[in-house]
Amino acid sequence: MSIQQIRCRYPDMHWIIEHHDVLGSTMDAAEERAVRGAPSGVVVVAGKQTRGKGQRGRRWLAPAGTSLLMTIIARPGCDPERLTRIPELVGEYVSAAIERVTGVEPDVKLPNDLMVNDRKLAGILCHSSIEGQKVRYVLIGIGINVNIDRSDLPLPTATSLQIETGSTWNLNLLLNGVLDELERCWCFAGCQNAQAVR
Repeated sequence: MSIQQIRCRYPDMHWIIEHHDVLGSTMDAAEERAVRGAPSGVVVVAGKQTRGKGQRGRRWLAPAGTSLLMTIIARPGCDPERLTRIPELVGEYVSAAIERVTGVEPDVKLPNDLMVNDRKLAGILCHSSIEGQKVRYVLIGIGINVNIDRSDLPLPTATSLQIETGSTWNLNLLLNGVLDELERCWCFAGCQNAQAVR
């Protein structure tokens, strides 16, 4: 595992990024850290997941090193009612990042998919912990099919950036683009003063 800190355009705001070669699930790993008190702004990234999670209990599978697989911890400090808007907002920011980095313009398909030509390019999965009327944390899982050949796609209804553009893409460049866009999302207002929790 390696840990990287990225400063943002706002004073004292930064992301703490954990890079792992293999994890069972970035969502599970991020939840362990959130329960232990990890702050908003911790990002868990894996080159491969052995038990990746998708919507409605489905598994998210991809060959090692071909996809951007990440879960971000947010502590938005809001009423639970506001959480229903987070998947759509995150989808819009991730879509903007993909367009800025690659030129591909995904459409947001509610509740949690990014589509290109009616094929799934990316998915967003949110999980929250709530006590009474207080949001303890929100986990935002993002999976983007990046450098996957058509023969390696998990479903015939999926696509990848490589298929759509004919080019391979640097995963770290795309990660930085996604985080740059997500700085604008109100649910990460607590990224200030983030510290790594190991």
